[in-house]
Amino acid sequence: FFTSSISTHLNDDSRALSSYNLHSGSRVSLLVTEPATIQVFLKNEKGTNSTYEVTPEETVENFRKRVQEREGVPANQLRLIHEGKEMQAGKLADYNVRELSTIFMTLRLRGG
Repeated sequence: FFTSSISTHLNDDSRALSSYNLHSGSRVSLLVTEPATIQVFLKNEKGTNSTYEVTPEETVENFRKRVQEREGVPANQLRLIHEGKEMQAGKLADYNVRELSTIFMTLRLRGG
């Protein structure tokens, strides 16, 4: 948004800035509303670490799918553990995942 004597939200991507009557000396403030990405580590059952870029608001389900694609393990066979808790549903933030956290991946035992 920009301020002169009033605040105006510049939220229409189809409009040129000139259509908002911005002039030389106008002050424009930028508010970033997308959550910043953080790096987390995934340690697999062999002890190998992989780095993932995530947002705390990412769902466990979406992260599980990304792990499946990258690690080659079917999503229904992997368990994700953070701070001793299995991550089953919700968002990564619900499990206190933050910058440089390590998430452990283990495989579910198949019955026989």
